[in-house]
Amino acid sequence: MDKTVSIVYCDSYDTENVDRAVHRLFESFGSISSFNLGGKRVLLKVNLLSANKPEDAVTTHPAIVAAVARVLIDAGAEVIIGDSPGGVYTQASLSRVYRVCGMEQAARVSGAKLNYDLSYRRVSFPEGKLAQEFDIISPALDADVIFSVCKLKTHGLSYYTGAVKNLFGTIPGLEKAAFHSRFPNRDRFNSVLVDICQLNKPYFSIIDGVIGMEGDGPSGGDPKFVGVIGASFNPYALDMAMCDLVSLPPSQVPVITEAISRGLIPVKVSSLTFIGDDREQRRTRFRPPASGGRSGPLSILLRHILPKRISNSLQSIWSPWPIITDRCIACKKCVEICPRQIITIENDRAVPDYIGCIRCYCCHEICPVNAIDLLRKLKVPEGSSKW
Repeated sequence: MDKTVSIVYCDSYDTENVDRAVHRLFESFGSISSFNLGGKRVLLKVNLLSANKPEDAVTTHPAIVAAVARVLIDAGAEVIIGDSPGGVYTQASLSRVYRVCGMEQAARVSGAKLNYDLSYRRVSFPEGKLAQEFDIISPALDADVIFSVCKLKTHGLSYYTGAVKNLFGTIPGLEKAAFHSRFPNRDRFNSVLVDICQLNKPYFSIIDGVIGMEGDGPSGGDPKFVGVIGASFNPYALDMAMCDLVSLPPSQVPVITEAISRGLIPVKVSSLTFIGDDREQRRTRFRPPASGGRSGPLSILLRHILPKRISNSLQSIWSPWPIITDRCIACKKCVEICPRQIITIENDRAVPDYIGCIRCYCCHEICPVNAIDLLRKLKVPEGSSKW
């Protein structure tokens, strides 16, 4: 079990500043030659949730991607930048995401390539705890190593998203929605995220924490300056460290509690080994998502002690509903991505059948105009023509 996490300061996305910070990040683990990347095909698995501008703090910043790519190319690697964003997985949609998110520029200035291979293959993974077969995008399968280059954000369903959740983007297009449908329970879905990370086995994980996102992430929250870039050979250790840095208790993050239960990371942050800069100087407090989190004892109670019927009822009360507001522009993105296909467009507005809603918050994540609020209600919301 690798327990080492490096955190270095990076105060802005200025190219010179980022290049210096990224070099210091790699140097904190020793010489880049020790990574043995010469002649290897490297996938930079970035976080490209949707077509958002870099300043929105939704996606991995192109300055970070370009800086990492330059280091790896100088070390002799062939570097491919790629992801399967939310929604449909087509060349047109992928091209738009690359352009808006700044990945075209990152590839151009670094010498890396952009992935346009839309194929995927079925992979058997008998070690999976809840799922033993996955469709995985070909660039992830064809790479010699994967570098997970993610974004520091809160998350409505997972409470926090970073290095581990980033690997969910190796599931192609709307197949991700299918996983939400198969595993509507919050804890079980996050357990599958650990399975996916274990399958992909990222060689190294880097997190863009220069400006993260707090509140109702991963797309509807607010940008927040943290001023760091972090890295680790252990994605679970990196996520645990970053949660601690922004005061999101790791005990409330399902992928971290699951990783602890599988022996992939220590129980306590204090057991990690920190290198780089003094993280205490950048400690801050993120506003959590409206969906909230659960303490360790409460999570154990819901997952392992209470009868499933009672546990599901309590989770239903606790979880907020995605409420579509009058900011809706009827773009149909939520219709495309909804795992249960319970959203329709009526009178130029998205209308969900809340009775069928599993509260996976895919609609909230993908909405390009932040027209969906997460609100707690003690009963199924009204407002649907199917109500």
